[in-house]
Amino acid sequence: MVKQASGVVIAAPDGTGNRRVARRVRVYCTLIDAIRNGSLPPGTRLPSARQLAREWGYARGAVEEAFAQLQIEGFIERRVGDGSYVAEGAAAVHAPVHLPATPRPLSRSAQQVLDRFSVYLGKPRLLELPHVMLAEQPLFPRAPLLREFPLEVWRRLVSKAHGEPYRDHLTYGPAAGLPRLREAIARHLSLARATPVTPQQVIVMNSPMQCIEIIARVLLEPGDKVWLEDPGHTALVALFKVLRAQVFGVPLDAQGLDVRAGQQRADDAALVYYHPITQYPLGVRTTPARRAELMAWSERSGAWIVEGNFNDEISYDRQPPGAMWSLSDCDRVLLMGTLEGIMYPALRLAYLVVPERLADVFVAMRGLLGDHSNTALQLALAWFIDDGHLATHLRTLRQVGRERRDALRASCSRHLPDWARLGPIDTGFHACIHLPPDVADREVVRAMREAGVLAISLSSGCIGPAHGNGLVIGFGAFDVLTIDRSVAVIGRVLCSPSLAARALPGGEGKADAWERPGAGLAELRAAPHQRAGENR
Repeated sequence: MVKQASGVVIAAPDGTGNRRVARRVRVYCTLIDAIRNGSLPPGTRLPSARQLAREWGYARGAVEEAFAQLQIEGFIERRVGDGSYVAEGAAAVHAPVHLPATPRPLSRSAQQVLDRFSVYLGKPRLLELPHVMLAEQPLFPRAPLLREFPLEVWRRLVSKAHGEPYRDHLTYGPAAGLPRLREAIARHLSLARATPVTPQQVIVMNSPMQCIEIIARVLLEPGDKVWLEDPGHTALVALFKVLRAQVFGVPLDAQGLDVRAGQQRADDAALVYYHPITQYPLGVRTTPARRAELMAWSERSGAWIVEGNFNDEISYDRQPPGAMWSLSDCDRVLLMGTLEGIMYPALRLAYLVVPERLADVFVAMRGLLGDHSNTALQLALAWFIDDGHLATHLRTLRQVGRERRDALRASCSRHLPDWARLGPIDTGFHACIHLPPDVADREVVRAMREAGVLAISLSSGCIGPAHGNGLVIGFGAFDVLTIDRSVAVIGRVLCSPSLAARALPGGEGKADAWERPGAGLAELRAAPHQRAGENR
């Protein structure tokens, strides 16, 4: 218990119930209950997050996240330099919050999804308040390049799609998407990725996650094993588990996806989903040799290969190779992607390219699950591609991205300690700064956040233990000055006595060790003090 000067006592969260409920959720619900039952009346000064964490034996971050959610929802007021107080009228803000108690509990996978995203469920309420959406803080890796998008051109095309000649498009559209957009996407892939496909193989979807769902519905049975990149997108792990698949994380090294490691973990996997060009978060490319090794395994095992295509069009120093789709004759490869990363996230249009023999079943399942995508946006996007606007926009993004990529490299060389390694940034708009194992990336992320710079810890994207330690940042959406100032903040955090003392001694160059064959994650972690160009 934590006792206030006023005599108010806050009981610790009950840890005897459902242990799958995240601690931040327990803190949140405990404080909500105390506010509602009058134990914490309006105007009560709350203990600091540090004090509660120490008293309850919780991580401070869990308490901080609960406090942030309570502030978003209007239950508490956080005053700079003074502390946190129960807001006036807080007890009547919302209906009482209780963890669900039903005769049949949630599935384990659904509970894991709830635990992961519960603290963020209040964010939409915050975004409904202002007319202007909140600006992304630097250097958030998912920040979109909105200022570079040709909004005037797009506005004209969307207005045209809603014109009188296209009134009939206000009805339901084809489940596979408008034929004109399917043709445009097929041409775009043929030109931008040297990947010849027919329009009949292209299915228009609402999002990459919907693509994953329909793939699982058509190709997987409950309990089937799936390879996912480790580290990678953690939301994919939750989604595949919800879809009743067994997930096996496959590590990456300087050559890309480690196929042999995947075989050791689950040689009988039914599907592998990976990003050979613009891998998130490491940025490594899977080499042609590894792709051939993956294809040979697929032909032997009968597994499906799903290749992700996200921001692959943004390549700076070398043309990206064609998709594995164009190299395969075994008819077991699917290609999925979206244009949201190079246009804008609210577009909510993605695509899935399937073998011809599977087109009918995928279209039928698409109709069952989602019926169709917004027809006016499909028509506008088809014109945007066909009239050359997308190609022009891509040239702009490559030019802007290359300038900011180069600025990031220069800033890292100028501000970061020698033991912080910048990973490959040949494609896309994100980068990874690798740290020695004794410098905890989550601690660095928290310190950066307090200084106004956002990053995602590399370890948070790991499926298995010890597959990464570093900072995932973005550079595409931020100007050169912002990038330099933000990297300087990272440098100050890393050079603080408490962190710098943990880094292994010795000098090392800042050259990109990932470009040297054989330099994998384990190798970098094992010898973070070694110069990138030295022979081993």
